[in-house]
Amino acid sequence: MPHPGMEIDRVMRLTIKLFGPQAAAAACDTVEVELDDDKATCRDLRLALAQACPAVAQTLDASRFAVNCELVDEDHPVEARDEIALIGMVSGG
Repeated sequence: MPHPGMEIDRVMRLTIKLFGPQAAAAACDTVEVELDDDKATCRDLRLALAQACPAVAQTLDASRFAVNCELVDEDHPVEARDEIALIGMVSGG
């Protein structure tokens, strides 16, 4: 039990699923990141992913996150139990 006035570091581990060119660039289909548990958002997740996996960092501006199978904005909160995927923008004709 912590002493009164002591802060507890609460870190959550999140697994982000990668697809297509991003998975190929990272040479894996998932990346784990750690975030501060206190009100973490997709914006925080984007920064952590860029640090954890530099191979996908340059594609992050053209990508969105899906949390629990739903595309979300940067301010969407994330929790340890969420299913998270990085969705790269795709073009075609």
